Amino acid sequence: MINIEDKFIVGVDIGGTWIRVAICTADLKEENIKSKNTRTLKENEYSISNSVCQLLSEIMLENDVEKEKLIGIGLASAGPIDMEKGNVFNNANLGFREIPLKRPIREKFPGIPIYLINDCNGAVLGIHYFEAEEEEKDNIIYITVSTGIGGGVICNGRLMLGKEGNAAEIGHGLVDPKSKFQCNCGAYGCWEVFSSGTGVKSRALDYLKDNTLNSDILLGIANNDKSKITAKEIFQGAREGGELSKKVVDDCVFYMKVGIGLVNNFYDVSSIYFGGAMMKDKEQIIPPLIEQFKIDPLRFTINHPPKIKVTKLGDEVGLRGALALVKYKLENNPIIP
Repeated sequence: MINIEDKFIVGVDIGGTWIRVAICTADLKEENIKSKNTRTLKENEYSISNSVCQLLSEIMLENDVEKEKLIGIGLASAGPIDMEKGNVFNNANLGFREIPLKRPIREKFPGIPIYLINDCNGAVLGIHYFEAEEEEKDNIIYITVSTGIGGGVICNGRLMLGKEGNAAEIGHGLVDPKSKFQCNCGAYGCWEVFSSGTGVKSRALDYLKDNTLNSDILLGIANNDKSKITAKEIFQGAREGGELSKKVVDDCVFYMKVGIGLVNNFYDVSSIYFGGAMMKDKEQIIPPLIEQFKIDPLRFTINHPPKIKVTKLGDEVGLRGALALVKYKLENNPIIP
């Protein structure tokens, strides 16, 4: 095992909007985590790796850390990912069909082990290391609800990866197979269609076209400009009693119940942690979920219901997961297959 005294771990979180890079002593003490971020550039397929290397170089310079002290780099990226090649492929939000990550970073930081993981699989490791209670650690799920919906699963103390590292693409589980609403993946009736930020916006615009529900409050919030309508305005409209907004939010929450029921049936977990941009309106989402699975869980899951929580790590959950990934790899922790 590597002697970790006076050594450092690097974590990287790559998303469609932000790239975050952190460096920390190998003991992963909170007070030693130093991080920087930048907007995700999409000028060419090397823009992301160049940004990662630039941020990492800046953090090392600012904290007087030499390359020789780095013992591992964890890359948590929006997927799908090819763990063997070290690339991201077919991602609609990163700008290019295939994006090399490991190779260009390795060229600038040679000799340092680099580990690549899907961002949600990474995030659940962050929850596991930094936040989860001891009694729930062996069986937890992290679900991000943002532009899309993604998940990471630890079952029986093992991270579930799948053949290419893309297990738990729960946002594309079919919650309404007869739906007329098409997901960006091409299928109809995915969970994302109803409960993601993109889905909530699309459903509101559909109802506006139908003109069957009163939309005065929502349009007033958006100053009668439909192009300004996002999930934020829709949830605000629901809080103010708007008929159209309430319908969309009610559907969002209902299909969240369906999705939670499905993942609990599949994985039988102790706790589900939620994160992502949609949690800015968590007070309209989380309480009805907790109530449902406390009072009448059998409507959605046959297994004992999980605890439902919101991560306290916020936007840093993926970054913390990338750090934890390296630590677990270096320790040969059995949580990583």
